[in-house]
Amino acid sequence: MSVRWEGCSCMLPAVDSPEWWRGATPADAPTRDPWPTPRLTGNIDAIPDGELDPQGLRPLFFFKASMTDTTLWLNDAHLAVEWSEFTNCHFRQRVKPITNEHGFSAQGSFANRPALYRNCVFERVRFKLLGGFSMSRGWYEGCTFLNCRWEGHFAHDASVVNCTFLGRMNGCVWFGESDRGPNGLRGNDFTQVQFTDNVAWRRSFPVGEQTWPPGFQPRVDA
Repeated sequence: MSVRWEGCSCMLPAVDSPEWWRGATPADAPTRDPWPTPRLTGNIDAIPDGELDPQGLRPLFFFKASMTDTTLWLNDAHLAVEWSEFTNCHFRQRVKPITNEHGFSAQGSFANRPALYRNCVFERVRFKLLGGFSMSRGWYEGCTFLNCRWEGHFAHDASVVNCTFLGRMNGCVWFGESDRGPNGLRGNDFTQVQFTDNVAWRRSFPVGEQTWPPGFQPRVDA
């Protein structure tokens, strides 16, 4: 369901809200502006150039923004996203060097507050809670995760629906529910993933609603 922010009432009842809101309603303003840079809001066609922060990273703060058919390079980015939608977008990240000349790596959250990613591609993105990117409270639907680097990522709140994963997965924990209730986890294709022993599924992860590599049986921890 597409949400038009113009004229949007923040008093909409939960029953009428899109699934990716997960019972919450958008705020009129962000919880806090993470950096003293302009918010990216409304319909966005391209990312403007901006000054680097003291860590040599490029601040990108999306709030009630909408992007379609856009490629976003995450090299040296410091990302924050709240109440935004991305459709048919391509998120890419270089593999090396991991850190910049100041010793910091590209990092941030794809969903500090709820955000929707529909039919997007995430290519070589480094999903890592410290020094990488977090899925956080995002809703990922029909997306492709291509050779992403899962290195110490905990998917506590992510909802992943009808997505496809390709490549190696090492150092990741998937949660079937969060403190806000069950995460949306269904119809995902993991058949082209090479899992290591350092991947876990917890809190009622719905194993039976996903497709796994032949002979692979994930074990859900209590």
